[in-house]
Amino acid sequence: MANLLEVLVTCDSNNTLWTSSIWDPNTGTNLMTYKGGGTSEKGTLNFIGKDYIASVEKTKPILHVWPLNSHQTVQGMRFILPGKASALAISNDGNYCVAGIEDKIYLWQIASGSLLTIINRHYQKVNLLKFTSDSRFFVSAAEDGMVMVWSLATVAANAEVELVTQAIAGQHDPVYIFSDHSLPVIDMCISKLGLHGRLFTVSSDRTCKIYDLTSGEMLLNLVFDEPLSSITLDVLELNIFVGTTEGKIFEIGLQKPQTNRDVLVNGNDTSQIFSGHNKAVTCLSVSLNGEILMSGGNDEQVILWHIRSKQPVRTIKHKGSITNAFFTQNFPAIYNQDFSPKIVLHSLERSLENNSDEINEVEVLMNENTNFWPQYIESNADVEPKDLELEVRQNEEFLKKEMDKIKLINANLYTLSVQKVLDTVIVQNNKTPKKKKKNKDQ
Repeated sequence: MANLLEVLVTCDSNNTLWTSSIWDPNTGTNLMTYKGGGTSEKGTLNFIGKDYIASVEKTKPILHVWPLNSHQTVQGMRFILPGKASALAISNDGNYCVAGIEDKIYLWQIASGSLLTIINRHYQKVNLLKFTSDSRFFVSAAEDGMVMVWSLATVAANAEVELVTQAIAGQHDPVYIFSDHSLPVIDMCISKLGLHGRLFTVSSDRTCKIYDLTSGEMLLNLVFDEPLSSITLDVLELNIFVGTTEGKIFEIGLQKPQTNRDVLVNGNDTSQIFSGHNKAVTCLSVSLNGEILMSGGNDEQVILWHIRSKQPVRTIKHKGSITNAFFTQNFPAIYNQDFSPKIVLHSLERSLENNSDEINEVEVLMNENTNFWPQYIESNADVEPKDLELEVRQNEEFLKKEMDKIKLINANLYTLSVQKVLDTVIVQNNKTPKKKKKNKDQ
């Protein structure tokens, strides 16, 4: 499976066989299963770097973590949360974790398990949390219809930790507050450009809103005639796919300029609709090559669509409603039974530190080796230092000879160009007719 570039990860509401599973999207073959985590809460399945996969159990305040190459959860460590989480997001570098518990947002540092802050700015339960691609910002959406953009550096920085208590914590100011939805926000997706891109949200109020994160303005308001349930972007971010509670998936192009900010989407145009589910579409994702659309629904099936023809390519049956499903890159650790994780895990604290004397210092060992020249490093890993010096000298001599050749070629080109210019000027002067002198007697 080393040649496989991307895989499909799914979870369903029936946990009798597994909590989550990894599939080959080309053949529908099951590659790996992760067991013992109960039913995964919707939208909480995340990867911790390239070493672990994690999800929140739906009925208990527990975060389950699996090594990518193991069916069982991490041994000797339990990740107990302060309450039952309804949303979870982990930064792409695997350093930070945010969880939505009721109307609060908890932020942890994964390596130390330290609870850095508790954000209390929403008025109802937090439904969604997502990091930007650069992990510098994260976005929260709640049942109060509000969407907030947070700076990770701002909310994580806490110079006076001994003075912080849970009563005064969470008084952070978000970068943006969007309160245009009148009902709970159901799903959202963020452009790959992060805060220089766009934010897409769908709500139970049957609208899809598009925001410019650079200016904080709403660019477009798409109004549908049925409730919405999911949204995703294609690879080039030229089209969005919006799933509804009735099982339809709308494809909407973003290239055409709109004269009005409010646009009514016509549900009668079947040429832009994927029809295959008979219940609500809960998950949407586009493959890395941009050709396949994945949709998961409450009808217990995952459908892979060919985007151009809008025809289903493959259907993967499940035992329950699909709670999490998305495409991701194929991680080598899934098939390597002897890999050693690079990310440090620690039990998560359930409250903020109130006494500075009780703060434990954690030494985190980081791998500082850069992978700038991976082929060169791998091919010379077992070579003696003397041989390396000889190879370097030979490379220097070769480069010097090549440089001398290039200099000689440039000199010849320059000489030839100058000679051509001079010859052209001489020829033009010879062809110029001489004016006859007028006779003074005339």
